[in-house]
Amino acid sequence: MQPSDTVQPIVLLVDKEDPAAHLDAVAAAAAASVSAYARRTEDDAWDNWVYGRFTKSVRRAGPKMFEKMAASAPSGTVAVGRAKAAAFEPVSYEEMPKKLRALQVSGTHLPDGEPAPASPGTPLIIVNADLEMSTGKAGAQAAHALMAWYLTLSAEERVAWYDDGAGRASVRLAAGAEFETLAKAPGAGPLIVDAGMTEIAPDTATAFVAAAG
Repeated sequence: MQPSDTVQPIVLLVDKEDPAAHLDAVAAAAAASVSAYARRTEDDAWDNWVYGRFTKSVRRAGPKMFEKMAASAPSGTVAVGRAKAAAFEPVSYEEMPKKLRALQVSGTHLPDGEPAPASPGTPLIIVNADLEMSTGKAGAQAAHALMAWYLTLSAEERVAWYDDGAGRASVRLAAGAEFETLAKAPGAGPLIVDAGMTEIAPDTATAFVAAAG
């Protein structure tokens, strides 16, 4: 199967009057990405993308535009704390709807803040704190990690993640030796190594789902 040249658009709510916490937004972007795949009704748009690089593009929208976009998103609206995200089927840049293409990608930085408490059993995504990624970049990397983890699950486990947790995830940062140790722990999800197209150097380890506690 040939690698795909399509990208999955993810739209993140950025409310300038009441911005969500950075880590909650990263978690929402990741969960929305995988929820769109979990809720798919056909595989045509997904197969090559899943077995390729499953590239993602995190775009930002204000409250009114976000609600319009989320209404048609396969993922529905995924909320983590005050953060909201919605994700779509993979599509080529040329075929991406104009309203999606018009949304800004770079420069999405939401403030640090206490993340919402995670429900028991929610997968925990560890993001490399040494990289100081923007919210958009971290959201894409967390989405890579959660998708890679989801693909390792059995059919029953996939259903349980979506039905029991409503497709949730949580995120925390780890740096240096802690990041490396957690990444090597038995049961940890696949380690994501970025291609280096934006923000960070090529072959940089960015994120993974931590082993269940």
